[in-house]
Amino acid sequence: MDIYNEVASTSFNRRQSFSDEIHLFAEKMQTPKFKNFVKRPRLLEVLEKSSAQFGATLVTGRAGTGKTALAAQFARKHKCVAWLSIDSTDSNWKIFSAYFSASLDGNLKNGKIKKTLSRNSAPDESEVSSLVENTLEEFCSSKAEKPNLIVLDDAHYIYDAEWFGAFFNSLLYALPPKTHLLVLSRGAPSLPLWRLRSKQVLGVIDEKLLAFDIDETRKLFRKFGCSPETISQAHSKSFGRISHLKSLAESSGLMRSRQRRQTL
Repeated sequence: MDIYNEVASTSFNRRQSFSDEIHLFAEKMQTPKFKNFVKRPRLLEVLEKSSAQFGATLVTGRAGTGKTALAAQFARKHKCVAWLSIDSTDSNWKIFSAYFSASLDGNLKNGKIKKTLSRNSAPDESEVSSLVENTLEEFCSSKAEKPNLIVLDDAHYIYDAEWFGAFFNSLLYALPPKTHLLVLSRGAPSLPLWRLRSKQVLGVIDEKLLAFDIDETRKLFRKFGCSPETISQAHSKSFGRISHLKSLAESSGLMRSRQRRQTL
């Protein structure tokens, strides 16, 4: 379940004042839902292996390559999930730290997380590390149900923030043993990822692996009622990129539907 679903429905309709200056939007802390979703067991197996071997997994790929949809499917396999969809405003540390803390806390009504809020929009490395450690310490000591999966979606929006390196490294090494971090991004951060990978801290899944294979393309096209003859050509033309495949499937399905109506 989403750790934030109950809070979103009972604490506020659209937004909740979390302090005198910051308003948190519930939508950013809910797992997205998708229509015409194609199950991808081969990638779920890769994520399962990565979560068993590493504390965190970085999934990279351009927009429209299926990162968020895959993560949402993976999240369904977990009992409790903390999800945060990041945007450009989150490059401000004060805003991001409020969202990050709230996404883990899962209960705005008790106000527990207020004591870990940052008052500084431009913190130094020690302040960032301290907040991450304090937040996760509260997270671990809480008696409430804890998420065993933390998802940071569109993390590329905060890569250029001065505090990102300190935050990312602190988070990786402070993660609870049974909690996996899943980071979704259009690219890799400018950090020595090879070092993290060599230390068995971080696993990486890139765009090549995200591409739809022919079987997955066939399942997608069936959902749109497309003719089998169009599948191979569409797969080659799109290079397995889901956004392009979906557009082709919608066009092909619509054309076939029109042809059927004309023959009636």
